[in-house]
Amino acid sequence: MKEPLFRKKELLILAVLSLVLLGAILIPRLFQSGEGVKAVVTYNGEVIAEIPLDEPNTYTIEGDLTATLVVENGKIRFVNSRCSDKICEAFGWIGRPGESAICAPAKLAVQIV
Repeated sequence: MKEPLFRKKELLILAVLSLVLLGAILIPRLFQSGEGVKAVVTYNGEVIAEIPLDEPNTYTIEGDLTATLVVENGKIRFVNSRCSDKICEAFGWIGRPGESAICAPAKLAVQIV
């Protein structure tokens, strides 16, 4: 008779460890709120604005080129950038700490903190 790959005890341990790992990843995201989260805007590496994400608003930012940032639902994005390739607009909405979007021709960057 062939021995099973895993015994019941090993499967139980594997299942518990998987649930603990999944919980460690998901639980912080469930309790993460938009309060205190802001977007830091830099021009040529220098901080030029800190934008709260808790109120809808539109900001016109002057860099080497003009770009517009829109805040909605705790997120921010580039819109109506004056650059030719519009890659910064393709980044879409960002709103979680650590996310960022860059408009290289304008030398503008937005990072969520």
